[in-house]
Amino acid sequence: MIVLQPHLPFDPEETTLSFASRLAVLHTGRGMQRLLRDLKIDMPGLVSGRSAETAALAAAAAIPPDGLLANRIDVRQTHSWFRGERLAKAFLSPRAARYCRACLAEDGDVGSWRHRLIWGFRHVHRCDRHALWLTPTADASATSLHAVLAPEGIAQHAEVGDPHPEYLSWLRARLEGEPLPDDDWLKGQTLEQVLNASEMLGAILEHGHDVRVTKLPPTTDEQATDIGFSIYREGPEAVTEALDTIHGASKAAAVQAGPLAYYGRLFDWLDRRSNAIDPGPIRDILRAHIVKHFAIEPGTKVLGEEVTVRTSYTLQSLSDELRMDRRRLSRLLQKIGKVPSGATDRESGNLIFDAAETLPLIEAFQSAIRLHDLPEYLGASRRQIETLYRAGLLRPLVPMVSAGAVRNVVFARDHLDELLAKIAALPTVLDADRDKYHSAPHACQRGAGPFETVFPKIMSGDIPCHRDPGKRGIEALIVRLDDVLGGPLPA
Repeated sequence: MIVLQPHLPFDPEETTLSFASRLAVLHTGRGMQRLLRDLKIDMPGLVSGRSAETAALAAAAAIPPDGLLANRIDVRQTHSWFRGERLAKAFLSPRAARYCRACLAEDGDVGSWRHRLIWGFRHVHRCDRHALWLTPTADASATSLHAVLAPEGIAQHAEVGDPHPEYLSWLRARLEGEPLPDDDWLKGQTLEQVLNASEMLGAILEHGHDVRVTKLPPTTDEQATDIGFSIYREGPEAVTEALDTIHGASKAAAVQAGPLAYYGRLFDWLDRRSNAIDPGPIRDILRAHIVKHFAIEPGTKVLGEEVTVRTSYTLQSLSDELRMDRRRLSRLLQKIGKVPSGATDRESGNLIFDAAETLPLIEAFQSAIRLHDLPEYLGASRRQIETLYRAGLLRPLVPMVSAGAVRNVVFARDHLDELLAKIAALPTVLDADRDKYHSAPHACQRGAGPFETVFPKIMSGDIPCHRDPGKRGIEALIVRLDDVLGGPLPA
């Protein structure tokens, strides 16, 4: 193996092809093809980032191979590999397509020009060192800057611009292996997953559901990516909040409108355009958001995964599930506060109802007991029931403050059965002691206090109470007057 002299050190910021190009200028004064032929290194293999050719170049230059291998971009037919990450070919290119004039001017003569690795990322539009917009070369497929630039073309450069965006600082730190505080969320994701998700979120939030990110000019795309990154880096909850905003900003009004109408290009990207490269956790977050906000039928595939459990209903699917007329169901849902009073058919049809919350409520309503029937069900007088109801001790399904609560008041059967079960669990008394006990209403008449005050004390155990085995419900409650009056009655 030929070892090149003089020695040329490798810059960790440059690409493998940039180093090969500088070696060629130094040792042949020509392009890298002549040098690689002399070194018997396959040029297409090196340009494509193959490890064998890259290691051979490091050996010829007498440098450790780790740096060159870390900065190579292994380009395959359908994708690329970079530092163990599978990437889209368009995400990171090894080609000399763009450059910073200030960086090249600082490098000095042509032989010292270095094509920085960070310039190859699609989301990088400016130099993070000088805050200057990157300049495109005449040939985006060029393997080196030396082949497409003349020294006079980079002699001058614009003044330093605004500070570079936050995501560029993050990208620089990741490339250089610097520790990033509180970065567990992003640490487990590839560079492409983080930047693509940031770009899509920011672009839709800023430019609407129909935005085409590949058509955005560099300044606009940079701004969108930075806005999205400021959200995405905060984690799943922040992403979900952004999805809430995107969903709420949709102009979709049709009952049959689906996720594409509500999430736009974000859904299109995750549903159809990201099959070759895993888009990362944003797909799972969006799927969970869709399942929450749409009535997805079990067995339906959403973003590549099958939904097995129904979590929500539309008015129509709820009507089908309960086998209840849709208009009658709408009136019922208005009564229990799940549909705005007076909502039109279209408005109610666009609503989504949480299955875990709505179904039990409707089932409770269907089996509920009317206020008119409570005396018989609870074994009490009508006056006692009205007293307990006014005192809030009997809780109707529809709160009394709700619209329509004064008519057709109903009570959940399980609430009433719980109260009857407490009464049934009370101890009974021996026949010999029965004359020492009186009904709860009688005790109230003898000075124990209002029935609505005594009754909850009995139920809580503050007042000792027994049950008359010959009766049921509230009428079975019997107490000793000494217990409710705090001592024996006066003679």
